[in-house]
Amino acid sequence: MILSLCSGIGALDYAVERLTGERVTLYAEKAYWPSLVMARRFPDAHNLGDVTQVDWAAVAVEHPEITTIVAGFPCQDISHAGTRRGIRGRRSGVWASVAQAIREIRPRIAYLENVAGLRGRGLDVVSGDLAGCGYDLEWVCLPAASVGASHLRNRWFAVASPANSNRSRQHPGP
Repeated sequence: MILSLCSGIGALDYAVERLTGERVTLYAEKAYWPSLVMARRFPDAHNLGDVTQVDWAAVAVEHPEITTIVAGFPCQDISHAGTRRGIRGRRSGVWASVAQAIREIRPRIAYLENVAGLRGRGLDVVSGDLAGCGYDLEWVCLPAASVGASHLRNRWFAVASPANSNRSRQHPGP
């Protein structure tokens, strides 16, 4: 079962469904228009709302079947085009809630996405938070054009899995 956080319009979720064969059954998206898109794209999934307001310990108890977390957390404070305040900025600071969800739910795997600027404005925090809750992180930056987009902006993609799980040999790469 896939839990999607900061879902947007579900593009990453759709890709992970295709990759894993699992289904999105829960998501956390507070923005009105993206929530409508998610409801249409994943009609059987339940929206938990604002990712910063969810009791992740309760979700872990109520939904032990969650195996995968997908999160494209906000990039506005990380992006070269944004405020450049970094991962602790007002919007990109939502990462703390994503990390809390991973810590409480303990999925077998988490797929993460952001702008390439994360490397200099928060990768240390992301990798430290994940290591702190017992997860290894593998990441790569790819130009959007490598998947058919009409622009070259680089995106950061990552896979996090429990440390010492040998997951890096088992999961499809980012």
